[in-house]
Amino acid sequence: MRKFLILPLFFLLVSCGGKKVATEAPGNDLDEPDKVLFDRAKRDLDKNKFTVARLTLQTLINTYPDSEFLPQAKYALAESFFRENSSGAMNQAEAEFKDYITFFPTSELADDAQLKVAMTHVRRMEKADRDRTQALLAEVELKTMVEAYPDSPLLAEAKDKLRAVQEVLADGVFKIGNFYLLRRSYPAAVDRYQEILKKYPDFSRAPDALFNLAEAFRHADNPESAIYYARIVSEYPLSDHVNEAKERLTSMNQPIPDPNPVALARALQNSQRDDRGIFGKMIGVFGRRPPVPTDTEAARSEEEANEQQQTDSKNGSGSGTFTIDPKVVQQPGKAPAKKFR
Repeated sequence: MRKFLILPLFFLLVSCGGKKVATEAPGNDLDEPDKVLFDRAKRDLDKNKFTVARLTLQTLINTYPDSEFLPQAKYALAESFFRENSSGAMNQAEAEFKDYITFFPTSELADDAQLKVAMTHVRRMEKADRDRTQALLAEVELKTMVEAYPDSPLLAEAKDKLRAVQEVLADGVFKIGNFYLLRRSYPAAVDRYQEILKKYPDFSRAPDALFNLAEAFRHADNPESAIYYARIVSEYPLSDHVNEAKERLTSMNQPIPDPNPVALARALQNSQRDDRGIFGKMIGVFGRRPPVPTDTEAARSEEEANEQQQTDSKNGSGSGTFTIDPKVVQQPGKAPAKKFR
């Protein structure tokens, strides 16, 4: 009889023990240290598991508001959208990087974040004869970068990209001016060419814009045309329009100025910079996107490079190891450490 009682008791104890083991489930994210959460999010970012990584980062941000990893988590959250690289993700990346700057304005990654804000628009820019919205937004954010962070190691890159973006914008205005010139709408053409000379003095086709402006004035019987023909001879002595400008001045009984020595030296220097081959120029004609570099030296995953140039896939192609030195992102009120790139 005792045997029959022992067996049921044995199975009952085993059953209770099993239930006890079952209730000891692994702790959820709310019970994990902030560093563990951040490391987990980094691993998910490396595998392009953006949604999973963002959930982990949000858990860290909400659960540990005083964590030393909070700035890193905020930047990584924005970076996850930037690396996802879809149109919707770019909108969110812009918002998150701006949020980072608001929370950590003195961080040494604030300038990186501002440049990334501009890059969300650069990545979506279209050619000069298409929608200008993203180019205009990129110009605004790059100007903000240049003005707000004059000592940034990224300043030279920001200026280069600003010039490239403005080249696209100026080219768009130039095409509109040419359209009005062909339609003999000379006042409208004059407005467009003068806009270029005022807003985009570094436009690569400034001599063409200047000559077309002079032609628009001439066709409108406006004697101001002589001013602009003279500027072509003086300021752009190597331009293809110089001889024709001299002929126009001669026919108008106007003096022909000498070339400006500084302008001549600059023209000679610029003539040696155009190293784009014929094939490269043909690609630029048929491509949809403008020739503005989409890679950046702003803080990012170490091996991520040229993803936008390699593919326009909306699924993104970010890869590599996401690393941010915890010393370069500081809580508000703490002195920022030196940033290593």
